[in-house]
Amino acid sequence: MDLTSTTTATTAPGGATASATRTAAGTATSAASGALTADFDTFLKLLTTQMKYQDPLQPMDSTEFVAQLASFSAVEQQIGSNTRLDSILAALGGGAAGGFADWIGREVQAPTSAAFTGDPVEIGVTPEAGADRAVLVVRNDFGAEVTRLGVDPAATSVTWDGTDAQGATAASGSYGFTLESYSGDVPLPTTEGRVFSTVTEVRRGAAGETELVLATGDMVSAGEITALR
Repeated sequence: MDLTSTTTATTAPGGATASATRTAAGTATSAASGALTADFDTFLKLLTTQMKYQDPLQPMDSTEFVAQLASFSAVEQQIGSNTRLDSILAALGGGAAGGFADWIGREVQAPTSAAFTGDPVEIGVTPEAGADRAVLVVRNDFGAEVTRLGVDPAATSVTWDGTDAQGATAASGSYGFTLESYSGDVPLPTTEGRVFSTVTEVRRGAAGETELVLATGDMVSAGEITALR
């Protein structure tokens, strides 16, 4: 499936009207925050100048000084509150995370582990440019190597049938995949194998990025998704 055409339909809920509303609200909030920041800087300059030039024989009254510091703190807190309110507005208005809500229950392909239950596992691979040989390495949930499979350096996917290096069926569990590429005997950068897993939750990360929680329990960023079905 063409990921580009799919995400165009699923990442823009609310249409142009909602987008325009969020843009206008964000602009207004940014302007207000900018004004508060300017007031904050002005207040700080006035306070420090007042302290610098006060008469040492008649110093500033302590009560007045404390009151000004309280005003200083209030301005700072207001700026912080506006920033947090801006984030809440974006979330409630169908921001980035909200745009991925339609992905819940669907399968995405990402560099993550696969839950093996006896059925073959399809892995998306990208051998490094210039590679004339590639090897898929399968590891269990403890990081122990299970088997190695030769891969055509021009391949975009490979299927693991679930057997280990001795030909026995591997135990049910979580397995990860890495692709080693070689040019002759020279190792090239290793890449992660990509598997399909069902999206169970969409979250907004600490840095504001969108994170997807998968059925395997793994979490990936939206930017790591390479296919959707």
